[in-house]
Amino acid sequence: MTRYLYTILTILSMVAFLPLIGIADHIVGGELLMRPQGNPGIFEVTLIQFWDKNNLQEPTPDGNGNRDEFAELFIYRKRDNQFKQQVRVRYISTEIIPYQNKACANLRSLNTVIGTYKGNVTLSEQDYNDPDGYYIVWERCCRNSDINNIKLPGDMGMVFYLEFPPVTTKNDSPVFSSPNGQYICSNRSFSMNMSASDRDGDQLRYSLATPFRGYTSPNLINGNSAPKSGYPLVSWENGISLANAIPGPNPLAIDNTGKLTVTANKLGLYVFAIQVEEFRNGKKIGLVRRDFQLLVIDCNDDQPEQPVIMMNATPVKEVLFCPERPVTLETESSQDWAYQWQRNGLNIPGAVAATIAVNDTGVYSVVKSYTKKCSRDTSSLMVTVALAPPIEATITADKRVICEGDVATLVANGGTVPADLVISWNRDNNLLKEKQATLEVKDQGSYLLKISNEETGCSGSDTLLVTKETISVSLPARKGVIEGSKVTLSPVVSPLEPTYKYSWSPPDGLVPANDVRDAIVGPLADTRYTITVESVNGCQAQASTDVFVIDKMHIPTSFTPNNDGHNDSFEIYNAKDQILEMRIYNRWGELIYASKGYSVPWNGTYKNKTPVPAGNYPYVIKTAEQSLNGTIMLLK
Repeated sequence: MTRYLYTILTILSMVAFLPLIGIADHIVGGELLMRPQGNPGIFEVTLIQFWDKNNLQEPTPDGNGNRDEFAELFIYRKRDNQFKQQVRVRYISTEIIPYQNKACANLRSLNTVIGTYKGNVTLSEQDYNDPDGYYIVWERCCRNSDINNIKLPGDMGMVFYLEFPPVTTKNDSPVFSSPNGQYICSNRSFSMNMSASDRDGDQLRYSLATPFRGYTSPNLINGNSAPKSGYPLVSWENGISLANAIPGPNPLAIDNTGKLTVTANKLGLYVFAIQVEEFRNGKKIGLVRRDFQLLVIDCNDDQPEQPVIMMNATPVKEVLFCPERPVTLETESSQDWAYQWQRNGLNIPGAVAATIAVNDTGVYSVVKSYTKKCSRDTSSLMVTVALAPPIEATITADKRVICEGDVATLVANGGTVPADLVISWNRDNNLLKEKQATLEVKDQGSYLLKISNEETGCSGSDTLLVTKETISVSLPARKGVIEGSKVTLSPVVSPLEPTYKYSWSPPDGLVPANDVRDAIVGPLADTRYTITVESVNGCQAQASTDVFVIDKMHIPTSFTPNNDGHNDSFEIYNAKDQILEMRIYNRWGELIYASKGYSVPWNGTYKNKTPVPAGNYPYVIKTAEQSLNGTIMLLK
């Protein structure tokens, strides 16, 4: 900020007697913040400082510099000011505060940044249960020596102050919004957002307060834990009071929304404090103070014409956008003009071009100023940016499971989609050529419907999974059954599910049974049997088998292999194509005859060579349907 000659001389004289680290006139305001962490009794404490970067000196290895690497905070009980605990917070980060009028900011060397310190502290319910609550303070000397509304500012310390309830009352302290980089033009109305938010939804009451001077001095730079009985206030200059901390036709005031207003008529640098009291159910439970400074300057009356916010070269007051396509706001561009875009009254860092891409809701404006001379700036009308109503996109389907060779019909929004919207379909991330509201599908997959407004870029989408069910069933082509007997038909079903329904046809020769997979049949004549397999989704598969009736085999009980031309072999009648294997054994179980099929009957010899003696010979006849055991008597 602008330094008068006497200020520079004062600072130089202080440097002669103080180490560089003791100079704190780079601190032009700040506040404290406290909020509970995840674990009970653990709290994060934040110290925020506003720095004049022109006077800020980063720490050096030899210990010089005035930016503290850490700060000490002190906790006291409100009821009797008893010291409770000390908290150390460490430097975390620096953030630039953008000024909306760059030419004036450069001319007046306005260069403000925010410094943040953080630390955790444990506060037990046993030690912090006093119903009157507690307070945290940070003290430091000294203030800017060129402050105009308090006496001996260069000798005055500053105190950042926060009150909190007993820890049994869950509470987050109010959080001030970050200030804009602003200054006051003399004899011009001025406003600035100094509101706070509260995560607990408590009622916040704003007021101006006289800043604390505290107990620090040029000889005692930092605060300590010594018992305190309140904190001394700064002394106002003659003719200045809390009622006119910044004097003028409309002195500095704050309303119940946290909006500062003033019309100042005296140039200078002014310090003041904003107090936010936190009420819950009508009872005050907390308090936060922000210490702050504002500069009043004599602004050139030359003022640019009011900027107009446009979109696509058309002035706008309300803009709707979709998250997938940010909109671009613009104003007329010239190398003679500088810009600072604002959202909800706050400067947007880095938004200093004639255009801005908007991807967040809010109330937007742009401040226009000259690039080469410090003069009054002017602000556009407010433009409200809101999210466009979502585009409906809903898929309905007559079926979500299709059978082999089947078709499902997908419908977008019940079949009614406005003509100005574009429909697209995807299957498994592959764009389909169909653009209508109805889509017939015969392939399984994940179907995506997207309905878009190409003008705004807004779109809605829905997905639907269509699956295909394939059932296979097989039976042997032919199956024989001996006349008068029964045979089991066992189909192979894939995949095999317990919920399938089975039905067989025709009913002729079918052993009555409801919904069985394996059927028992005993037809009187050759018959084609068909099985139908049906899933719960209605998908079906069929298979058939021809069951032919085989005449009964007539197996004799004896034969006489004496070569008389009559009954000389063990001949089985109606055995054609029935016998798969024949085995004959002697009385000791030795295999004496074996054949695949039975085209040549047994002639009573051992392995077709040596005649066997008369007697009973066990046999085993295997057919496709059964195994027959018996005894044949060989007679001599």
